Amino acid sequence: MTPRPDFIAGNTRLRARLPALLGPAEYDQLAGLSRETVVERLAASTYRPYLNRDHPGERQLLDAVGRRQRDLLRGVRGLYGGIAGIAVAVLLARHDLQDALALMRGARTGQAASVRLTAVMGVGAIDQATAADIAAAPDGAAAVLRLTSNQLPDTLTARVLPTAWEQYELHGDPDEFETAVASAAIDGWLDRLEWVGRPARPVLDLILAECDRANLLAVLRDPAAEPPRLLPAGLVAESALMAARQGDPQAAVATRPEWRGPLERHLRDKDHAVLEGELDVAVWRQAVRGLRRGDPLGADIPVGYVLAAECEARAVRLLLTGLGPAYHVRDLLVP
Repeated sequence: MTPRPDFIAGNTRLRARLPALLGPAEYDQLAGLSRETVVERLAASTYRPYLNRDHPGERQLLDAVGRRQRDLLRGVRGLYGGIAGIAVAVLLARHDLQDALALMRGARTGQAASVRLTAVMGVGAIDQATAADIAAAPDGAAAVLRLTSNQLPDTLTARVLPTAWEQYELHGDPDEFETAVASAAIDGWLDRLEWVGRPARPVLDLILAECDRANLLAVLRDPAAEPPRLLPAGLVAESALMAARQGDPQAAVATRPEWRGPLERHLRDKDHAVLEGELDVAVWRQAVRGLRRGDPLGADIPVGYVLAAECEARAVRLLLTGLGPAYHVRDLLVP
């Protein structure tokens, strides 16, 4: 029998970081303002160390948000040891996977190393120094070799990378490559979380929700794809996803009730970007709720904190680019 993971010490220290997040009152002060005023008000908040330049351009502003998000997430893994650390490592491995895919994407498209690094969070197993070494690879094959030699983003996924790359070189299909790598990573995460058991359930729920979200978007994005390339199944069956593509969302909504409003609006408006944003909010809402109501002895606190940081970064980027008001994340933010 697996001993109960000890989340207490890590949760106590992580709760002490919560005041660094923007709260509802601060967020209300940002809604409906010009970018210049948003920057001014952010500079008077916990964003001040990141916005110390005069009249920064949009690129500098977005980079500042990225640095802030990295600082919020760095070190979270180090707060937890033993079995609890395994669950939190899976939570941050979501960023490791995205970092590995971003580095591979940059390598196969010939991006400069500096450009590849801008897409790297570096908050989990892939740190900035390792990312810089991988980003310096001259091509995709060399990037695969550097990832596998470092067993990144994790041991299981590193084993799959060479075969997935061979298939990419054969078919030239980047979606096939990225889906194969992501599926291998997720299968490994699910195995680890199952071994940890019930205290890791909030992380498992998040992974399943993100798989369902990604699979729904994949099905709706390309109606001609048969079959669509999907990640491992979450809670929503592929048949329910395909029914939603045909205009019948009831089976999907029965499993994911939070999808009802977004799917009904999508069927009416066919606005994929809005659907993607609303599905993000549905995932965030469930995860961040654990900060207030979740088990203080389990993984609710790290899940809520990490998702709150991710949610805040997305919302502030929208404000800075003028693409939205305060978004609909105000009620998710933690006082």
